[in-house]
Amino acid sequence: LTNNSTSLINTTIMSFQDVGRGGRSTRPPQRRGPQQGYSTGGAFSTAAAGNGRTPPSSSNYNNTNTTTSSNSSGYDQISDSIVQYQKNVGLLERMSLKLHTPDETPVLQTQYTLQIDVINQLGSRIESQLAAADKRLGQMSRVEAAGCRTTHVKLNRDYRMVEQKFKNVQLDVRKKKSLAEAKMRERRMEEERRVLENRNH
Repeated sequence: LTNNSTSLINTTIMSFQDVGRGGRSTRPPQRRGPQQGYSTGGAFSTAAAGNGRTPPSSSNYNNTNTTTSSNSSGYDQISDSIVQYQKNVGLLERMSLKLHTPDETPVLQTQYTLQIDVINQLGSRIESQLAAADKRLGQMSRVEAAGCRTTHVKLNRDYRMVEQKFKNVQLDVRKKKSLAEAKMRERRMEEERRVLENRNH
């Protein structure tokens, strides 16, 4: 389980090639399928995937300065981390559907706990990456920061959306646990009542 959890953190799902590049790309244009980036049923922004714009010709690549390229790379890493975060939250949600039901097992409960640890580690990494990117924005010129700031805001918003889903999954599990415990208490009280009635008879 520990090895599986670690591999979830280290596995790169996909990268956004055009994040924060202000319309320029340091990588050759690539053909994409109909879907790009990550998806939560259409809730996420498409800006991180390049807004569907065709990358400029290679003659424009040389105009991208070192600072912009470095900051774009940082946003690529944040995008990758958010993809991993979303994937693991989805896995946690599927696990949660069986908790506090007849399908629950001790192994499933352990997996659920470990998965929360994995997601918390990923969340901490994203928080650090966003903080570092925000610090870099403060060191950039106004013109350079303008394009990157839009990407920064959208990536932060996307992360917060998945983070809220993570919290909601845990909240739902706690509610199910409380309900299951209440039903168990009711059954125990009913059994005790029947025992007393049998004794009186």
